[in-house]
Amino acid sequence: MTTAGLIIRNFKGLSGAVNYTAELARRLPSYGFDISILARRGDGALAESCGAKFIRVPSLPFGGALGRRAFSASAGWFSRGLDLVHGQGDTLRQDVLSLHNCVHAAHQAVHGSPLPASDPVGRLHSAQLRGRKFRRLVANSGLMKAELSSRFAIPADLIKVVYPGMDPARFAAPAKDLREEFGFSRQDVVAGLVTSGDLVKRGASSFLKALALAAGRTPELKGLIVASPLQAGPLKAQAAALGLAGSVVFIPPLPQVERLYATIDFMAYPALYEEFGIVVLEACASGLPVLLRAPRVGAAELFTPDLRAELDFSDDEELAAKMSLLASDPVRCGRLGSAARACAAPATWDAAAKAVAEVYAEVLSELAPR
Repeated sequence: MTTAGLIIRNFKGLSGAVNYTAELARRLPSYGFDISILARRGDGALAESCGAKFIRVPSLPFGGALGRRAFSASAGWFSRGLDLVHGQGDTLRQDVLSLHNCVHAAHQAVHGSPLPASDPVGRLHSAQLRGRKFRRLVANSGLMKAELSSRFAIPADLIKVVYPGMDPARFAAPAKDLREEFGFSRQDVVAGLVTSGDLVKRGASSFLKALALAAGRTPELKGLIVASPLQAGPLKAQAAALGLAGSVVFIPPLPQVERLYATIDFMAYPALYEEFGIVVLEACASGLPVLLRAPRVGAAELFTPDLRAELDFSDDEELAAKMSLLASDPVRCGRLGSAARACAAPATWDAAAKAVAEVYAEVLSELAPR
């Protein structure tokens, strides 16, 4: 078999990058690849469950520019001898590069100013992209491809768009909901904001402002926000100031995310910039409509034009109006949820792994001796 290494600095937790790496590791052996996962810290049991070899890469025990450069150098050393190396944005030595974030564009969208030149992730990404430290770049959306082509002048033929996936069996089957555990009644209509990451980037403040407006029109509307305790504090204060103290539940991320989708009636995802958004895909696969700023969210590329128009919004007022409409019209909510599920259906992890294997084959054909 052809040996391939997936390099990721931290292979542990509930992040999208960890999930992406694990799902590829499970499926790429069926295309003839013997997979190793190389990480500074990681979940060896998870790697083993994926059928992959776990290689711990010694490096400095901190982040910052120095820590990231040290990991890149160490990963380059430990990946010697592999037939192909697939980096996840953490190394300067790879044949295939998957980026999961456009840190320059995201910072501009969230803060309204350029990313500081001293930012360690930005510095590493700039070195990777301006220096073309890859043979192929896998972008997780057309949104990302356009950003990287424009900002870093990368030729379009070097970038392959491969949407992340979901497991249809996991999200198509009804999961047991958590409404009772979270204090919701069966009469409540619950709008959710589900993410394991940066809630400022995902527009949590807009979610709360729109919820307050919508709840004034539809009192049965409640909110559920998935947030770490550190992020939940400021949001709880904002909810209280908006008069939502008894209407919004905050919970930390859960591994059984399908139970969260079973608990809510629809999702509102007012991200300021989202390169893809696996939670959007998963929610749609669960039969939920997802309200979002479509031009700013890569996963919206999966929607038909009609569905995109119905779920798109441009500001907090429009989001509130659409939240209220879904809360007061369960038939409409169900219709849009069914349409969202149909749009999500092709984006599976099997399809993603097949597309990545095709990228590997292209690169290996270039590396083969003439």
